[in-house]
Amino acid sequence: MKFLRFIAKATAHPGVAERDKATAFSYVALQAVLLSVLLLVNLRGGFEIKKLLVIGTIFEWSGGLGILIAAYSIRTSLTALPLPKEHGKLATRGLYRYVRHPMYSSVLLLSLGSALLSGQAFKYLLVGALAGLFYYKSVYEERYLTAKYPGYQAYAKKTGRFIPFL
Repeated sequence: MKFLRFIAKATAHPGVAERDKATAFSYVALQAVLLSVLLLVNLRGGFEIKKLLVIGTIFEWSGGLGILIAAYSIRTSLTALPLPKEHGKLATRGLYRYVRHPMYSSVLLLSLGSALLSGQAFKYLLVGALAGLFYYKSVYEERYLTAKYPGYQAYAKKTGRFIPFL
């Protein structure tokens, strides 16, 4: 029962049209599917290059740490959907000082690390699909962030979407 209350609270966005909530849920559902396949499905084969194993491990750990740091930075504004919370605040400190979507960047870094460790070509394709999804999801999300926070456009002009300075 507590879980259902948590989900109801995490997805409550007063003033957002049901169609927009459905779109937001679709982004999250597709993200969950891509991540599940990427992290849970292992095919036989693949290639192994020792340097890639080290880089993959560093990427996975850095991505995981980035997720935790970004989530901590926005604590009360954290939401399951790409829609700002009603009483949320615009985060511009911590990792958000360098990129507008550090959670997405961190998930991509973790995912790329996983692909490197697996050596499986289809996982690289999944990382590419996830990057594309995050781009469109961030564009969708930023429409709402721009409408909610008057300073968002100025922040977006000086802060990279996923990579600092880009």
